[in-house]
Amino acid sequence: MANLESLLNDLANLDAQHDLEGMRRIREQIVSEHPDSEAAVEANYKIGLDLLFRERKLGAAIEQFAEAAKRRHPFWSAAARTSYGLCLYHQKRVQKALFELRKVAYPEKANVHSVTALAFMEQIFATEGNPEEVGRVRKDRISQLETLIAEARESGQAQERGFHLYTLGVALKDHGEDGRGQAVLEDAKSLGPQVLGADLFRSVVEALEY
Repeated sequence: MANLESLLNDLANLDAQHDLEGMRRIREQIVSEHPDSEAAVEANYKIGLDLLFRERKLGAAIEQFAEAAKRRHPFWSAAARTSYGLCLYHQKRVQKALFELRKVAYPEKANVHSVTALAFMEQIFATEGNPEEVGRVRKDRISQLETLIAEARESGQAQERGFHLYTLGVALKDHGEDGRGQAVLEDAKSLGPQVLGADLFRSVVEALEY
């Protein structure tokens, strides 16, 4: 059995080389040889992503996401359950998909996964023609985003605050609160491309114009 630290070092080296096949092989080894480790949860999740996006194997990806979600890791299990829910939706299992997404969307404390799950729930309800639920879920997402923005401000995480400001601004405009949305987006814009990064800054400017 290979040492876990050694495997993680190999994984980092392969990542630097953009060796997707090699990374997949190491992650499978981590899951096989160190199944109870936190690294195995991340590995299951990322194997699922590889199966989904590189190999287009939806069923196999779902199995990996479900396994990672069961482990209750505070970060990777939430990410996996979100992906699991989206995959179920693509299988036309709407209620099961929403059930899984709700598990992520309403934690004791708002986080990046919860607002992401809420955003996907909005999209599902919109696609399914349920505007009342779209509005209700969006209000919940706006509230969570406001919490995350306050936390990012207190902790001095300017780039993270900028991203949440952008997301909140767009959500407010979608919710019919154009004036408030514009003000939030202007707040994000004021951080500048040096903080936001060029791509996010461009998205903020575009959102202000629509």
